Order: sequence, then C-alpha cells, then structure tokens
Amino acid sequence: MSIKKICRLCGYQSREIIDLGSSPPANNFLDEETKNIDSFPLILDFCDNCGGLQLRDCLEKEQLYSNYTYLTPDADSLTVHYKNILDILLNNSFISSSTDCLEIGSNNGRFLNFLKPYVKSVLGVDPAKNVAAFAKELGVETIVDFFSKNTVKNILNQKLDVGFIAARHMFAHNPRPDEIFEGMDAILNDRGVILIENQYAIETLKTGAFDQIYHEHMFYYSVTNMQNYLNSKQYELNDIFFSDIHGGSIVFIGSRKGCYAVSKAVKDQLIVEDEYFKQDKIFKEFRNKVEEIRIKTLNEIDLDHQHNKKIIAYGAPAKAFTMFSFLELDNKKIDFCVDTSITKIGKTFPKSNIPVISEDEMKQRDYETVLVTAWNYKEDIIKKSKDLFKKDTKLVFPLTEFTTHIV
Repeated sequence: MSIKKICRLCGYQSREIIDLGSSPPANNFLDEETKNIDSFPLILDFCDNCGGLQLRDCLEKEQLYSNYTYLTPDADSLTVHYKNILDILLNNSFISSSTDCLEIGSNNGRFLNFLKPYVKSVLGVDPAKNVAAFAKELGVETIVDFFSKNTVKNILNQKLDVGFIAARHMFAHNPRPDEIFEGMDAILNDRGVILIENQYAIETLKTGAFDQIYHEHMFYYSVTNMQNYLNSKQYELNDIFFSDIHGGSIVFIGSRKGCYAVSKAVKDQLIVEDEYFKQDKIFKEFRNKVEEIRIKTLNEIDLDHQHNKKIIAYGAPAKAFTMFSFLELDNKKIDFCVDTSITKIGKTFPKSNIPVISEDEMKQRDYETVLVTAWNYKEDIIKKSKDLFKKDTKLVFPLTEFTTHIV
C-alpha cells in the first residue's frame, strides 16, 4: 500500500477533504464468511495546485485485482451511452473506418464490440483472465495483462496504426497514472485521440455520492484537473461530455497540442468549476450531503429492522463495499445481497459477511425492504421492478437523492 500526503499528479502538498473510515478492497469477494479481514483507510485529499482529488492510501494492483469480479452489465443505459460516444467520435472525425482502436481495461469487451463495425480494428487489454474470456467469446481480441511497458511493446510489435485509445473507468484506478499515459503516448499516432472516462468529481461531490469513493477509485477528475494534467504532458483537452452512467460520469477527449480545437464546452465548464472550488464551497456541500444521506438511510433501515422486517440489498457493485462499511451494515441487518453477475453469485462480502445470491434465488426467499446499492441503475431497476420484486416491496434508493419506491 502506498500512502502519500503529496499530490501524485504534480507533487504539491495535498489536504484532507473527508475520512470515510476503513473498508476492504472493493470487488474482492470471499468464498465464505471470514472474521479477520484486512480493511484500509478511505481518506480523500485535494491538491490546491492542480485541482487533483485523490485517495491518500492507494493499494497496489495485486491487492485490488487478484480476485476481480466486476463485469460490465448488458444494460440499456450503457448501450445508449456507447451510441453517444460513437456519435461524438464520428461527428468530429476522431475515428473512421480506417482507425485501429485500443481500449485499456476493456473488461468483457462490450464497448469495443459496439465500436467494431465502425472502425478498422479493435484490441482490448485487461488483466482479469476470467473477465477477458467473455470478451473473446464476443470476438473481441484481448491481451490478458496489466497495461505495462511489456504490453506496450507487444502492441507496437503488431504494427497497428492506433488512432484512438479509450481508458474508460480505469485511468483513475492506478496510483501512478503517468505510467499509463506514457504507454498511451507511445502507441498513439500523431493525430490520434485519447478518451478518458471516469466519475465526474463535481457530480460525486454535489450529490454526496460517498460510495463512489473506494480503493479502486484513486483519483476523482474534474475538467480543471484533467486540463492541467494533459497540458503538463503537451496534450490538450479538446472536448468533454457528461452522462448519468455510474452515478454521474464525464468523458474527456484529448490529443497532442495543435491537432484539434478546444470546444466551448471545455471553456464553459472551467468557469463553472472555478465557482465550485472557491472557498471550498463544493467540499462543504459534500460533507453536509454525506451526513444527510447517512442519517436518512440508517433511519429507514433501522426502523424496518426494529419492526422485524426482512431487509436485503440489490446490486453488489464496488460502491456497495463503501456503503456497507461506512454505514456499518452487516448480515445482522442485511440478510443477503442480490446480483446478476455470475462472478459474484455465491460469494460473500468481506467484513459485513453479507452473502450474494441470484435473482432466481431471491424469488424463493422472504423480504420486505430492499436497499438498492446499485442506485446508479435506478431507472433500469424501477422499469423491471414489478417483474423482479414481490408486490408491496419497498425499494430504498440512498442516492443521488434519498427516495423510496413501493413496487
């Protein structure tokens, strides 16, 4: 584990924004209940020099990904998101039918598979062998490895003319982002573009989405921060756009300086962010919102628990690790958690010892209240709720605004 009180992006002194206690590494489920499990601090720091938000305590890749279980879901909202990305790439001539494309952290290959009909070739890189196997079933060629100097050498040896590199929800997942960026720079052709997608720092802070903070997410990028970072590498931030994916994400599109114009959207958002960061306004809002969510969610859960109602959770995403840890919820209050990922079903959350079961098994069990830990798929879940949950089930959505929904 790497612990730093200086900014990992620029070396300036950083300062604490919030301490969320300790949690086991997200997505690392266990085969059975275990009493003694390692938990690590979740302290969010801020750099006043480059605007970087980051975890103070960063775990190494072996600690995070040795037992990785996340699979990109087949959700309507994600398909729409891929279409939006594709439209922007095509409309701005960032890609064409002659473009070789690379995705780092390609998971099960769904994004590359969507992109494949519109470009010359697609290639993924992902370290999780079990996850990459699904990509290969889709026909998406995948290098099973961490993105390293050896991987870069391997790709360069393939003599591809890579004009597009995507790093979606992974660029913030490494304590040394320079290593990833240097590899991207070595592979990308002269007029190529990079696409970096991550949770949007401002949206996370505004909504109080504290559960977006877990060890896999080491950085929380804003437009200000990303522009500063790219400029330091002789790149420009050319365009941005926002989506509701994963509770509020941002897509950054960059290239080497002088290749493409900087959009009005980038310039406008820099002005917006400047107001948020003045006098720590956004950080004060965040801390207040987190406390409000904590109180409302626990009040709802505790009241039902006192009335002997069966409470379960729906969704076993990485954010659920922080949710359970910060709210101190365990299998005494949450009977089980339901998920659709075959890599998680039958496993157990560390520390809280909450078992993960399938939707089919849930239908055979009793429950009255559902804490929706996969709240970022709220619309998808409500849409299918009548077919999925028992009549009169109460769904509790802790974020982005605390709400309940009766099926």
